[in-house]
Amino acid sequence: AWTSLDWVYPPRCSGCGSIGSRFCDLCLQEIQSIQPPICLICGCGLEAPGICRSCQQNPPVFTGMRSWALFSGPLRNAMHRLKYKRDVALGDTLAQPLIRLLTSNGWKIDIVTAVPAGVARRAERGYNQAALLAKPIALSQGTPLRLEALSKSRETRSQVGLNALERLRNVENAFQADSGCVQGKRILLIDDIATSGATVMACTQALT
Repeated sequence: AWTSLDWVYPPRCSGCGSIGSRFCDLCLQEIQSIQPPICLICGCGLEAPGICRSCQQNPPVFTGMRSWALFSGPLRNAMHRLKYKRDVALGDTLAQPLIRLLTSNGWKIDIVTAVPAGVARRAERGYNQAALLAKPIALSQGTPLRLEALSKSRETRSQVGLNALERLRNVENAFQADSGCVQGKRILLIDDIATSGATVMACTQALT
C-alpha cells in the first residue's frame, strides 16, 4: 500500500529531504549501525564478545536487547519525523533493518508487542510510533501482534533531558501487562529509541 502511494505522491527522504524515497541510499550509508562485538545481553558495544560489566553486576530482567544503529545524523532526523511529524509511512521503512536484525539473531518469539504510549500522548499524536514499527515486524515473522499485552498505568513525563536515575524513577511501575495474554509467552518488545534502557526495563518487569 505504501509503495502504491509513493508512486502517486513521491516521498521525500526523511534524512535529507531529497525527493524519490522515504530514506535514500546516501542517508542509509551515513547511518552508524551497531556492529559486533557486543554484550550478549544488552547489546552494547564491547572490545570482545561477552557480557558487559553492567549486566554482570545488575542482570536485566529481559533475556536480550538489540538496537540497529546509533541515534544520530539522518536516522535521528527520520525518528523525529516518525515521532513528531506524523510521517507514519516511516514505520514500515524503519522496521526493515529491525526485521533483518531479528532474523540474524534467530530469536524464537510467540508474540510481538510495543512500548505503549500514555493516553495524553496518544491523543496528542494520534498514534504510537513504537506500534508502527512493531506491526511490519510481526507480519514479517508471521507472529501475532498483541498491543493489548502491555498498557500504561499512569502518565509519565518525557524522558528527554532526564539522567539515568531520573529516567528509572519516571517510569517505575508505569506499565501493566495482561497476564492472560503474556503468561508463558516469549515476547518481543519493540521501542523506537533506547537511551538508558529504563523504559525497556520497566516494561519487562511488568511482563514477567
